[in-house]
This record gives sequence, C-alpha cells and structure tokens, in this order.
Amino acid sequence: MDVFKVMRHNNLLFWCGLFISSLATAEDWTFGGHLKYQLEKSNIDNQYLNFRLTTEKRWGAWDVQIHYEVLTSYGDSKNTTVHNHRLFNFMEEFENIEKFDTVQRLDRFFVGYNGEQLVIRLGQQAVTWGNGLIFHPLDIFNPFSPTAIDKDYKTGDDMVYGQWLFDSGDDLQMIFLPYSNPDTNHVENTQSSFALKYHGNYQSQWDFDVLVARHFDDNILGFGFSKDLLEAVWRFDITLLKDRETALSFVTNLDYSWSWFERNFYGFIEYFHNDSFLQNQDSLGGGIQVELTPLLNLYTNWIGNLHENSGIFQIRSIYDWLENVQLIAWLDQPYSESIVPERTMYLRLIYYF
Repeated sequence: MDVFKVMRHNNLLFWCGLFISSLATAEDWTFGGHLKYQLEKSNIDNQYLNFRLTTEKRWGAWDVQIHYEVLTSYGDSKNTTVHNHRLFNFMEEFENIEKFDTVQRLDRFFVGYNGEQLVIRLGQQAVTWGNGLIFHPLDIFNPFSPTAIDKDYKTGDDMVYGQWLFDSGDDLQMIFLPYSNPDTNHVENTQSSFALKYHGNYQSQWDFDVLVARHFDDNILGFGFSKDLLEAVWRFDITLLKDRETALSFVTNLDYSWSWFERNFYGFIEYFHNDSFLQNQDSLGGGIQVELTPLLNLYTNWIGNLHENSGIFQIRSIYDWLENVQLIAWLDQPYSESIVPERTMYLRLIYYF
C-alpha cells in the first residue's frame, strides 16, 4: 500500500552546492576524511580510489553531519551499487567510460538532537545493532559482509532514528526506514522497515537486547546478550523471522585478549546457524590478531561451511607507515571441493586527514 509520494532529487548538484556552502562559513565546523587507493589482483585486475570529506557542526544539543564521497574504479568490476529504493537520491554517476567509472554521493546527511534523555536523528545515517563479529543476524539494516575488511564506514540509509535514555542506564531505540518502490517511486509498507530495540543490563553482569521489527514483508523478533566470562567476553544473538515461512538464525562468539612473548594477542571464535525454507547453514569462523610491533599488526581469519568442505582464509597486515598514513595488504584464499577457488590479493594505501 502506498503511503506518500516520494520526493526524489535526481541531480546531486543541489546537495553538493549545499555542502560547499557549509565550507564557505566553516568557522564552527569540524572537518576530516580520508583518501584511499586500492589495487586488487586476481584473474582480473581492479583499482579503486575513494575520497571522503566529512564535516560536522554542533550547537547546544543540536548537530549536523555531512559526508561527501567520490568513488572511482578502473577495471572489470563496478565501483558501487545504485540504490533505487532510497527516499532521496544522493548519488550521481558522472563518468562511465569502458572500464572507468566514477560516482559522487552524500553518504551521511542528517540533523540530530541530543538531549539528556532524548536523541533524534533525521536523514541519511548508519546504525549498527547486534553482537556478531562475522555474522550479524540482529543487524538487519545494511550489515557488513562476513568477509568485509574495510569497516570504517557502513553505508548510510535515509531513516528516522530515536533513542530514549532511562535513568537506570537502559535505553530504547527506534528506527523508521522508508523505502520506495522503484517501479512507482512511492513509499510502500512492503518496502519499508520499522524496528524497536530495548537495551538493558541485568544484575550488572548481563547486557541484553530485545528487538521487534517489521522489515519489508517480514516480522522479526530478536534477542541478544553479552557477558564477561572469566577474562573473555561471551556474546549471543538470535532472530526469528516470520512471513509465509519461519526462519531461525543465531550467532554466538567468544573473544579474548592476552600477552605472549611480550606481544599483544587477540583471538575470537564464532558459530553461526541459519535455518530457513531456502537453505540450512552452519558456519564456524575465527581469527587471531598479533601486534608484531606498535606500528605493525597481523590478522588471520577463517570462515568455514560445516556442511561441505568450503570456506575462506584471510591474511591481513596493517602498517602505520606515517602519522596519518596506513598501508594494508591482505590475501583472500577461498577453498572448495566443487569449484576452483579464485585467490585475490589486495594492497591499500590510506591517508587520513
């Protein structure tokens, strides 16, 4: 059922002009951002360039955040996915010549109010829920891929976000995410999402979340908790999705930090189960981080499918080359009995400002 007509802005120049005008009166604005270059080598080669400029202004209990981004790719893979279901179109493609593709977008554009108990944000933003380290059943809005390496910024969505802070320290969060039907350009109930999540603490030992959501055509109930276990942290999330069929997903993990041979280590293990009418999935994953030097860290991850001999190994090194410059190299090595896996190597140089 249609709710109201979507007001779509197909030309990003207006919003870029608004962003530039904020720079002209930048006395009370704070700025930051990054420039990332990435080389990807497999059976096909791709290169990516990502420029993000962030600005923020606060006055009293109010704040505004704007993130402008330019994404450029050269190769056989597309740089970005166009989201035609969004309420506002903050993305514009301005170069697409053979293997060269460039888009610009506003990935964050919201105004917020932060009171003593009430928090409200309106506009394009990102929210992350849940306790998963690899898999994220409780994070129903744009979760990261299990194999994602770059998690600096989650893709933003047009939403209304609200939070009420109780005197006990508990809080209630609300998200309304209106999606449009690309065929009609109208916001529809079957394309939109509404969610409530209560976060609390029991006996100063158990942090827990209770989720109730209507996500597209699906009704979702969720519950999660985290608890210190000896010197480790144990987490658990479960969701029950009900439409024409019922789907159950849960994830549980344990992570721990320690010192060994005068070096800092961090490790985790995670189990994920998904039982739906489409497929049954049982996956096990884990990872170890080693601080070889204060400037060089080594990461190893593994994700495996327990129903068949397939999965992926990931090895990554992060070197803080200069004060604001980081060099990252990593290898994705999948394995499978049924297909020939494709190894991919990456090299990324990042400048933060």
